[in-house]
Amino acid sequence: MVWAIIVAGGEGKRAGYNVPKQFQKINNKSVLRLTAEKFQNSSSIDKFIVISHKNYFEESLKEVQDLSKFVSVVMGGSSRQQSVNNGLKFLRETKNKISHVAIHDAVRPFVNIDKISECVEKAKRKGAAILAQKATYTMSKVQNMNIKSVLNRDEIYLHNTPQVFDFLKLLFAYSQVENMLDSFTDDASIYHYCGFNIYIVEDDKNNIKLTTKEDFLLAEYLLKLGY
Repeated sequence: MVWAIIVAGGEGKRAGYNVPKQFQKINNKSVLRLTAEKFQNSSSIDKFIVISHKNYFEESLKEVQDLSKFVSVVMGGSSRQQSVNNGLKFLRETKNKISHVAIHDAVRPFVNIDKISECVEKAKRKGAAILAQKATYTMSKVQNMNIKSVLNRDEIYLHNTPQVFDFLKLLFAYSQVENMLDSFTDDASIYHYCGFNIYIVEDDKNNIKLTTKEDFLLAEYLLKLGY
């Protein structure tokens, strides 16, 4: 079985709204609902859970409880990686035969369903796969605002989600770094740190992470276009 963990544990209000970004409405649907529907409608996903901030547990449940693949809302932690760790432990306790787990940011509602399937299928073949966008700009490594080296952009990919992993290997990787989870920026970095290989599925440009009010204006446009 392939389960998904939708991470909606943030309280982020950088976009300037009165509610966390995952509850902001776009064309009368919350961002969390739009995201959950993508995983509900993916033939590659069997079940999913939602990670919620403790102050928004009921709000999270209300958004997804009618979806047939939804299992539970799980309380998040003090950081994104702590929250994912809580989700992994919940999945372990379900005693289901989970082969792979897909981790996805709730505030990425425009992920392409076909890309979810492509990522899952590659993870089943290779052990782990993530959606990532090829760099199109020239990029530099910088210290104190001073360019130390110019990177080869042909070798640079920007990590998106979902990120799909062999479940037991990801569970093991998290157990190895529990005392330093906050030093990692995503699940792939933890998996890689523990010596496991990860493969890329090239993503499209529409799988944006909604962070600012400008992002939400773009989101309204994308939704009108059918994404």
